[in-house]
Parts: sequence; structure tokens; C-alpha cells
Amino acid sequence: MAELSRLVVEATGFGVRGALLDGDRLIEVVDVDAVGEQVAEALFLGRVTAVDRQLNAAFLDIGLERPAMLAAKDARFAAGSEERLPIGRLVREGERLLVQGVREAAEDKGARVTTDVKLMGFHLLWRPYGIGPETGPARGAEREALRLRGETLFPERAVTLRRHAARVEDAVLRAELERLEQRWRALRAEAEARRRPGRLAADEHPLERLLRQVLDPALRRIEIADPELLGRARALLEGPLAPHGIALVRLDPTKGAFAQTGVEAELERAMGREIELPGGGRLIVEPTAALVAIDVDGGGRPALETDLGAAAEIARILRLRNLGGVIVVDFVDLPNRRDRQRLEQALAKAFRDDPAPVQIHPMTPTGLVEIGRARRGRSLDQLLTRPCPACSGSGRIPSLRAVAEVLRRALGASPVRRVRLAPDLARYLEGEARPVFEPLRATLVVAVDPSLGPGGFVLEAADGRAL
Repeated sequence: MAELSRLVVEATGFGVRGALLDGDRLIEVVDVDAVGEQVAEALFLGRVTAVDRQLNAAFLDIGLERPAMLAAKDARFAAGSEERLPIGRLVREGERLLVQGVREAAEDKGARVTTDVKLMGFHLLWRPYGIGPETGPARGAEREALRLRGETLFPERAVTLRRHAARVEDAVLRAELERLEQRWRALRAEAEARRRPGRLAADEHPLERLLRQVLDPALRRIEIADPELLGRARALLEGPLAPHGIALVRLDPTKGAFAQTGVEAELERAMGREIELPGGGRLIVEPTAALVAIDVDGGGRPALETDLGAAAEIARILRLRNLGGVIVVDFVDLPNRRDRQRLEQALAKAFRDDPAPVQIHPMTPTGLVEIGRARRGRSLDQLLTRPCPACSGSGRIPSLRAVAEVLRRALGASPVRRVRLAPDLARYLEGEARPVFEPLRATLVVAVDPSLGPGGFVLEAADGRAL
């Protein structure tokens, strides 16, 4: 994120969504939920429902639709064991455990969790159980300096200093560890008092987690429209984030932050099947179950010029949409070996700041380049779109999550008294999205209308007029 300068934050109802921009160029979108199915980093009270000795893992009810998996190597921390013991010696059926999400659910697999809880601050990471080593992201001399400073400040406390710690004084670090200790006490107390498995309310606010994820020396400005989020951001920027000198910009609270900053329009363009290249040409992006296929169309531009321009845009689109796995790019053919090497160098440079591990393979004689990008959580395509249920084709329509976000904004901006919902949207709002919409139902008359298409809704005023 070396060139990053702005963060625009939008309230979604489920949590927050942040758009990272270099000037007006959209680089990445980060989604952090407080409710729903998102698991990574979140903390849960889980109950062991099954112990599978053959898999050497246990399955836990954490309050979501599918059980989460706890591998034996991840179960030993709460048990206080430094050894890697069989799962049957670490947990038992019916046991209650405080766990943290490691990996999102995917296809037919549930989420994965661990008892190796890591409480992350802006400048340090603390592992309450403190079993086994933990290394920070910094490298070489910088990492060694941070390690020595951490051991001096917090001897035998399983604290790892993040690279941002180099910019702050010792007092800031000590205060941050105290806040993490208070949070851990609150989490444990809630887990002990809670009757049913589920996400712990004492977990940090999604805005704080978002800012932790995107904190970077190049981040100069945060722009927010929502008054509640604005107040939280101000408290953080005047408190633990004060040493970083990040400015806070108040946007018009009557409009969405993404809409008034151009992020919404940029995101819509980036999510399309065809993406125009600066200077001419286009990318055709086709995510499939097996891989992501990208075709580079030069539109008459010279081959090398087209491919070099496409390299930067491909890196941006993959990061922005969080597309991972195997990516196959059909570049315009480059018969000259020196030109192919220039393209490979341009790709390496374009992916240099990508937070996910990326591996780039040499171009084949037919112009194909295979890129491996690690999968991390949900892609934007999975979050904001879904296959059209009305046909058997490959078309996609807005996801129920995306429709729910639009509906929530519309309910807040209009004098709505009645809402008619398509059956699939009604089921979604009664299920996963219930915590978001339950507070709004008291002032609404809600009806299910089978005549509406998938994900459809109609808002009506008190006199029955459609809004």
C-alpha cells in the first residue's frame, strides 16, 4: 500500500466496508461484519458437538448454520498443552470453548477456528495463552529490533510488536496492552455467562478491526458520512492512532459515503465482465468454479504496450475483487523473449503491494500466464452477486446481502410504512440478516409477495403509493 492516501468508510448494517484509494483510483475494498457468517478474526463461544478421531479434529457449534472445524493442533492452546496431542485428549463432546475464526466457510466446508486466540491492537499482538512462537511481519534488522523491544517492554507476555510500533513511544504500547487485557477479561466473562454458542458481543467494533487491517504510513485521510462511525473514528484518531497524524473528513450524513466520493461508480465498473484499460483496450474477466480466466483485448494497440498496461490493471482488479486461486491470463502474444521478460517484470512490480501471496509463472509461447493468488476470505463477487436462480445460464444478479444493504438504506431515507418482499429475500431477512432488520420491523408492515422476482422488494407509503 505504498501509494495509498485515502480510506472511505461506509456503514452496511452488517458492519462496515472500507474503500482504499490512491487519489481517485480504487485499490481495495475491505468488508468487516459484526453479524452474519463472516468468521475470520471474530471470537465465538463454541460447543463441541463431535470429536472425529480419524480426522484428528473436533466440530463445534458456534451459532452459525454449519459447524466449524477445530483441528487438534489448534485445540491444544486452551488445554494448556505445548505438545501436539490427539484430539480425544484435548477436548470432549459438550465442552464449551472460546475460539477465534481462522478461515471462512467455503462451498461444502464449514469455517475453521482455533483456541490460539490472538488479540490484535494497532501496534502489537497479544496471545493470552502464549504457547509457541509468534513472529511479526517485519523482516531483517527491523524485525530483530522490534523483537528485542517487545521482549524488554513485555517480558514473558507473548507480545509481538507490529511494524507500526516503531513509530510510537513505549507508553502507547503499554496502554494498548492494557486495553487488550481488559477486552480479554470481558470476552471471558461473556463466554462464561452466555448460555448458547455464538459470536461474542465483547468483540471489538468492526470499525476498529477495519482500521487495524488498513493502517499504513501512507494512509493520510479517512472519510466518513455516518455520524456514529464518525464519532468512533474521531475517538480512535485522537487516542491510540494519534501518533499517525491521520486526518478525518466529515462527509454529508444524508448521503452514502461511497456514493458521494465516487467509490460506488468505480466499484460498479470494476465488478463488470468487461473492464476498459487506460489508453485503450479491455479486460474480459470470467470467474469460474475452477479458475479465473482473463482475456486481454488490445483493441488495435501495439501488443507490448497493451500487455504492460494490462498488467497493472489485472493486479488492481484481482486485489480489489479479492479473486484468488488459479488465474489464467490470455495476453496479446509477445513473440520476442525480451518483451515477455518485460511483461513478467511488470507483473511482479504490479503485485508487489498485494497483501495476499502471489506466484507468477512465465508466459507460454501462446501468450498465457498463470498466476496463483492465495484465497483469503470471500471475494467481492461472492459477497455482492449470486447466480441468477431464474435461469440455468451463467448470469449473475445482486446477492441477497447486497439487496439487503440497498433496502436498509432505502428504509432510512424514505417515509416507508409497508414493504413487500420476494420470498427468497424474506427468508434471508428472517435468517442471517435478522439482527440487522429486527430493529426496523416495529414501524413496518412486512408482506411476502410471490409475484416479485428473485431478491425483489417494493416500498410503500402510508397511502399505499409505491416509493
